[in-house]
Amino acid sequence: MDSRTETAIYVVVGLLVVGIAVTALSAAGDRTMVSEVVSEGEPPRNATVTAYSDLPRSAQVVVDAVVKQGRTTLSTYDDYRAVDALEGDRYIRTDEGVFYIRTTSVDGSGGLFEGIVLDSLLAIGGILIGAGLVVRDRSRHFLTLIALPTGATVALVSANALAAPTLSVVDWFGNVSFGLAAGVPVLTGIALRRREYDVGVMAMSTLLLSVAVLLSGNTLSALYLLLPLLLLGLPGTGFGWWLENRSAERA
Repeated sequence: MDSRTETAIYVVVGLLVVGIAVTALSAAGDRTMVSEVVSEGEPPRNATVTAYSDLPRSAQVVVDAVVKQGRTTLSTYDDYRAVDALEGDRYIRTDEGVFYIRTTSVDGSGGLFEGIVLDSLLAIGGILIGAGLVVRDRSRHFLTLIALPTGATVALVSANALAAPTLSVVDWFGNVSFGLAAGVPVLTGIALRRREYDVGVMAMSTLLLSVAVLLSGNTLSALYLLLPLLLLGLPGTGFGWWLENRSAERA
């Protein structure tokens, strides 16, 4: 198989993985919320009451549904403005009276697990696209290997940004850290196969950069660093070894 065909296969498969992941799964930040009527009647004297007319239209629709049905579910992404206006406990005055409405996250909604699967698949898809560029480089220059963590990072950041209702909810530092860390096992596998110091330094530098990016963010979660290393560690190292072995055979 020539390098052009192999490059095309990697890129197409990578794009398919990214497309399927984005279509089938929800981002980690997209949580399921439930809004329900806790009580009806005049609120306590010092309570803050929100007028129905002051709510955005999307929140008014939710209030109508809650008053009529007792409760309803929302998505923090699909119903972002409504959740932003109603999250927590609210006294809301409508034409039918004052309702004490509570909007909270649903326990055990599976959003975190689904988000982890999504980010892992996005990273894999991005790495495959990067692998296509590596295969295309017949000189096997070690700098071309930057395409591996870069591909994972670009796939993660762009997909999460496009899915978010507003860019302010995207954890930029976490996504970049995840993408960089996902490329480390693949670089490690290539370094082991080549037995080259430069590639090993690149793998270590990528890991340190991932840590630095994570520490630079406003929120710190070791999951962004540990999950790609744990979930993609052995498979990624094996893929890196195999990828380099294929490149050596063609050289």
